[in-house]
Amino acid sequence: MQPRFDPAVNAWVVSPYRDVVRALNDPRFSADEVRGEEHARSRTEGSAMVLSAMKKLAELRPVAPLPRESPVDVVRELAKPWSEQAAMHLFPVRGQGARAIALAAEVFAAAAELNRAGKATRELAERVVGPHAAFHLQAFVALSQTLPCFLANAWLALLRNPEQAQMLRDSPESMPVAIEELLRYAGPAHAQLRRATEDLEFCGAQIKSGDRVALMLASANRDPERFPVPDRLDLRRNPQRHVAFGAGPHACIGASLVRAAAVPATAVFIEHFAGAEIKEPVEWTGGFAIRAPASLRVSTSPSSTPPGTAPSRSSSGRTPR
Repeated sequence: MQPRFDPAVNAWVVSPYRDVVRALNDPRFSADEVRGEEHARSRTEGSAMVLSAMKKLAELRPVAPLPRESPVDVVRELAKPWSEQAAMHLFPVRGQGARAIALAAEVFAAAAELNRAGKATRELAERVVGPHAAFHLQAFVALSQTLPCFLANAWLALLRNPEQAQMLRDSPESMPVAIEELLRYAGPAHAQLRRATEDLEFCGAQIKSGDRVALMLASANRDPERFPVPDRLDLRRNPQRHVAFGAGPHACIGASLVRAAAVPATAVFIEHFAGAEIKEPVEWTGGFAIRAPASLRVSTSPSSTPPGTAPSRSSSGRTPR
């Protein structure tokens, strides 16, 4: 399918899996405000530090002070607090944590629409603690913003497919593979926006330098030529090379951390919300590029109990803030 120009989003739209992957790996399509040596340095720092950060994630168990009465908003009362806790625990910031989270949200929203958030990015970078500012900033944004969006989408999918949630409950060892299928099926990034750096021909379309290109990740992840019966959630599927985090040189630096954090968080969700039902219409947030539930209120079954009454403690004995 040849890319088509959509004036509503002012961008060339690319949807088939093979073409999206090709574009994600094409250096003529750029997403970076920061390029060259600084971009390469953040990638190098990321590959060197992800393993260390993932070990720290093991110190946390995603619990939150949830009310025992029903309904419970699992986005605002579990997914978001856990994600913010994980971000601050792994990547401490100077000053008030709430301000850092607000800055991360601004950076996240701007990146989704291919806009610049220079002031917010600079202020957040000044709050980062440690020598690897470029990696820390992007990983902080991924955990505090991308992670709760993914958890909200994934948990909604599990609530709508209770037989799949029960299968996961019965086979907890399959959680890592299930997370990959949930990313394919319910990843929060519907599109990644790029800008052409030169005049070029791509899949039959003549694209001019400076043109925006919308790479439709959600459509690519539902491409039947790549994923059989793509609209079915199948947690036993091993969706090799989905593009929920993009691909190539601009793939999400924090993807491994989001995956690692999603495993225990989703384990807590399916454990404590067995039999839960959606009680109110889902409230959505986001736009063309990112979409996720802002609120997801569910009833709890009589056998369900809230997952804890306080955040777990780190190895130092202090509650992460």
